[in-house]
Amino acid sequence: MESTGLYIHVPFCDGKCHYCAFYSVEAGAETVDRYLRAVPLELSIIRESFPSFTPETVYIGGGTPTLLSEEELERLLGYALDFGCDAADEWTVEANPGTLTDAKLGILMESGVTRISLGVQSFDDDVLARLGRRHSAQEVDDAVAAIRRVGFADMSIDLIAGIPGVTEADWQATLEKAVSIEPEHISVYALSEEEGTRLGTIGAAELLGAPLDEEQLTALHAAQSILSEAGYGRYEISNYALPGSESQHNVSCWRGGEYIGVGPAAASHMGRLRWTNVDDVQAYADALEEGVSPVNDEEKLSPKTAAMEMLVFGLRMAEGVNLDAICARADVGGELRDKWVEVLSALSESALVARRNSHWVLTDRGRDLADYVALELME
Repeated sequence: MESTGLYIHVPFCDGKCHYCAFYSVEAGAETVDRYLRAVPLELSIIRESFPSFTPETVYIGGGTPTLLSEEELERLLGYALDFGCDAADEWTVEANPGTLTDAKLGILMESGVTRISLGVQSFDDDVLARLGRRHSAQEVDDAVAAIRRVGFADMSIDLIAGIPGVTEADWQATLEKAVSIEPEHISVYALSEEEGTRLGTIGAAELLGAPLDEEQLTALHAAQSILSEAGYGRYEISNYALPGSESQHNVSCWRGGEYIGVGPAAASHMGRLRWTNVDDVQAYADALEEGVSPVNDEEKLSPKTAAMEMLVFGLRMAEGVNLDAICARADVGGELRDKWVEVLSALSESALVARRNSHWVLTDRGRDLADYVALELME
């Protein structure tokens, strides 16, 4: 069985980036206080509902958790510690450049946080401005220096590939800069026009000056080449790590592990149950203050759906999937396995997947067409 994870969603930011589809609001003092009073109430409900739940990994994200003041950050981390997060094997907190101070980093370190995930996206001020980011390239350097100065030995950074107007030479320089600051983990995401975002509404052509096209694949291929040469293993389609520095929290989720989400819009998955909290901080706080669950929707997964999700998400990882293990965990029969073998065998003839001993894995070409592979398996 995979490890169990706790995710705490901190929904505060200082303004929406053009590509962001996650729920977030501005960090007004009253709103933050209501949120911080509600979180321990939800944690109490979780403890009553799942008395044996002990998080082996913890992830605090958003939003921008480090936008909280020192006192607010201490309150939030205190609730997590009271819940037992100090025993977690890995504890990650997301941060944006420009929101970190030595004092905040010291609070994170003293609380037991092991990894800082820094939202870099680009090292170019013009590109950052076009994306709607609110930090500068200099603030990235300052944040990296502070993270190391305080003593964090595990740092992850995020980059966005395929940004219109960024030349191949510019992107290569971005990747080389990323390698030079020596993070243990690097995530490289392709820019996408998500529904509900400014980028999705206006379109990349108008907002950024060019359409999203096959240049994204060129950028992703460059990332694999440069990062692999620097010693980073591509252990998942969008994620690279030095040996032993893979994100345990995310790996568990991709393998079908259980997790509980806390906060507005947070999602959970325990056994066959999946639920999501209401995506409004005021409604979230209202419910908990009234002694009502903040869950907005709940679903019980069928064995077939559970197996399908383990297959599709598992294929994103370099290790691939073992069909027998998935079917056993989901308690589905051999008929579904036989169907998958038939589809995967056909996909292997197109060089999209390959058989590696007991596992099926995506090829390099298959990674480029991972969405197509998933659709073929879900038919």
